[in-house]
Amino acid sequence: MTDKMNTVLGLLKSYPDSKRRIEQLRYELEHSQIISEHELIEHMALGSHTVERINGGHVSDRTMAIALKYKDSLNEIERETIIDINRELHILETEVDRLEYYVSLLEKKEADVIRALYFVRKSWEAAVSEMHISRQTLIRRRKRAIGVLESMYSLHNSLITTKDITK
Repeated sequence: MTDKMNTVLGLLKSYPDSKRRIEQLRYELEHSQIISEHELIEHMALGSHTVERINGGHVSDRTMAIALKYKDSLNEIERETIIDINRELHILETEVDRLEYYVSLLEKKEADVIRALYFVRKSWEAAVSEMHISRQTLIRRRKRAIGVLESMYSLHNSLITTKDITK
């Protein structure tokens, strides 16, 4: 197998996992409290000096500084985490969108084979039975589809390489 074929097969095989990861990342963005207040307090307590006691309800400057540090730390951790999630989400969505688009450009019969075997993860037997074709026809359509996908990804990669060279 060629490197291009391995790349295409890797993308196809990881498609369902990528879709699941995208949904997980979207959920995490919607529920943006990435680290709980309790976890942050524990982290800060283990990493800081002992706190002065508060006498008679008086709030010391040290207590106020700790509260501000706590709030700033929580905001910074959430901001960095959201940036990381958005970065990973963008990469995965671009990869999945490109793959889905390229598969949509295949001949219908070939696209159906790819969707059945990789997007839905049907067994070869189930795909053959559902499509009312022989196993040999399934193999032939899959091979042809992967070849076309390889050429699409080759064009994409050459465009990226050309763009990098011209900078």
